[in-house]
Amino acid sequence: MELEDLRYVASGGHVLSCEEFTCLQAGLSLLKASECQAQFWGKILGKESDYYVACAVKGCKSVYPAKCFYYAGEDFHFKAVPELTEEVGEAITMLQLTSPLTGKPTALLESVEGSEPKALTELSRLALLIQEIDFDTSVVPKGAHALNESQVVVPNSSFQGLEAAKATSLVNYVHFRTPASVVSLKAQGSDLEFQSNFLDSLEDLPKGCWAVRQDAATALVTLRSLLWPGYSAFHVPGTGKFGGVYFGYASKNNDLAFLI
Repeated sequence: MELEDLRYVASGGHVLSCEEFTCLQAGLSLLKASECQAQFWGKILGKESDYYVACAVKGCKSVYPAKCFYYAGEDFHFKAVPELTEEVGEAITMLQLTSPLTGKPTALLESVEGSEPKALTELSRLALLIQEIDFDTSVVPKGAHALNESQVVVPNSSFQGLEAAKATSLVNYVHFRTPASVVSLKAQGSDLEFQSNFLDSLEDLPKGCWAVRQDAATALVTLRSLLWPGYSAFHVPGTGKFGGVYFGYASKNNDLAFLI
């Protein structure tokens, strides 16, 4: 999300101070100068300090573009989030950590009693949390992206936004990431140039994990994740403007299925 678009989700408490806004603009400008077009992804709160996260979408030879994440602390100097191996991801998951992050990337994670100690740092846990949040959220309107003649996902230049009447239906939103559903994967093998089911629908399980609201005056639609409290997405019907951002402690609501 562009920093200027934060005003669309400000009603949910997703705001930055003037100092944060100015420093993030400078930090993202430096990142864009050395990398591709990175945008603000969110702010993960910590006990002692916070993490600011940016995301860049890079083209690759596969069907779906690769996402690269970057993090910054109080210095607003963005560094690449390391890629996790399956072994490290499983090791962090086995720790069953629920406490907030400290804000220190080099801090060692506490091991479970009786388990084999491993030198795992908070930076690895941050990388895993970013992946998990992005997989369950990353909301875009359906039709904002398309498959080109090479069967590669690209921005849809003809997308002019959803109709106001359809913009409040979850079926008209998708996750912008590699799909996990069989329906979406099958769409890749179709001969049609532009498919509508190559990304997973927002009709997630458990049902009811999204709260949708439309402003009666402006028609602005906001979607809040109840699975990851702190994530909000927006779309302005009739335009190509949309985005999403996360502000929170990276705490997943694992009890959601029992509350709805």
